[in-house]
Amino acid sequence: MREVFAYAPFRKLFFSNLFSGFGQGMTMIGIAWFLVETTGTAQLLGSTMFTSAVLMFFIGPYIGTLIDRYSRKKMLLVENLIGFGVLGMLAIWGFFGEYTEWMLIVIYLTTTFMYQIHYPTQSALVQETFEPKNYNSINSLLEIEGQTASVLAGAFAGILLSSYGLHVVIIFNAITYLFAFALLSTMTYTFTLEKEAKQSQGVAWTRQLMESWRYIRQKKGFLLFGISALMPFIAVMATNLLKPVYISQTLQEGVSVYSLGEVTYALGAVAAGLLVAIVVHKTGQLAAMIGNTLLFAIAIVVMIALPYGWALIAAYTFYGWSNASVRLIRQSLYMTVVPKHQMGRVMSFFNSIGMMMRLVLIGLFTTMIDYTGAGVGYLVLAGLLLLAAIGIAATMRYLLADAKAEAAVATEER
Repeated sequence: MREVFAYAPFRKLFFSNLFSGFGQGMTMIGIAWFLVETTGTAQLLGSTMFTSAVLMFFIGPYIGTLIDRYSRKKMLLVENLIGFGVLGMLAIWGFFGEYTEWMLIVIYLTTTFMYQIHYPTQSALVQETFEPKNYNSINSLLEIEGQTASVLAGAFAGILLSSYGLHVVIIFNAITYLFAFALLSTMTYTFTLEKEAKQSQGVAWTRQLMESWRYIRQKKGFLLFGISALMPFIAVMATNLLKPVYISQTLQEGVSVYSLGEVTYALGAVAAGLLVAIVVHKTGQLAAMIGNTLLFAIAIVVMIALPYGWALIAAYTFYGWSNASVRLIRQSLYMTVVPKHQMGRVMSFFNSIGMMMRLVLIGLFTTMIDYTGAGVGYLVLAGLLLLAAIGIAATMRYLLADAKAEAAVATEER
């Protein structure tokens, strides 16, 4: 990891992500809590999340074709400029008047759109720019960075929201986008896929998307594995709806428990970033993937069985560890087996599948939790995680075989 961090372009990527991730995290905490507290129900938050998922489901595949067609650095720069512009204007409004519901929804949608661009683009840039031998270290460091941003966001969100208001959180987020843009603009980067990009000019984005779909379909076990391996992340996204409702209505606790849950989640994920390589070395990738997916499900069940604030805070440590561990293993595997010129589309394809799954879950939870309580929603997620563990067990060996073959070819070429 020290060797990777000593490389100046990576440090600039690392710290630009740290700035923007810190601001994004505080904004998402603030919007979610504000919508639930001001309305006294999960309906508006759920409807906003549902609308966001619908939009991202349709936009995601198109974003994937853009990632494979244009400079990945330029994509990240444009993302930061959009975030700064939109949130900056809305933050200024907050100093002069009250936020209306549509403004809060726009802020939520903008932040979600940033996520949809950022992570597939970042993965494609890392795969394109750095050596395969460094993928594990880079992914671990970026995980640590992302969760450090979440720790900071969780620690500061409650203080800023209660003391200064949502508008201060939003303008802080806008400024972090500007800092991220400034850092990233100085990063040394060469777009190495000019030839493939020129060949794709004039080709409809739908045709490009179908190429990635054929690739996924033809690779044995890839589709089911991709969906199953996404489930811990989908569960975390779904808890963004369940968590404020569970804390406010079931536990009858305040925003401090919400923020502490964010902090412990991030601490668990940071621990995964530091230690997952050791765990994988001892157990193997397959066992680590299955074990962490099952651990997530068990932690949910225990949390619901113990309806106390401290139990939720403790459980979120395991959520962070499990989700980050699965994501790091999955990410490194994809970087090894997926061709560079298709990485953006493949990542965006699975992101869109994830959005569709979120749509179903958010629609279900928005309808039911005002009647059943958020605890039942958590138990639904635990059941889905058990199914995901079975899917991973059935399919991951095929991708591991492909990764081994790719590594052998790379060794021969040297």
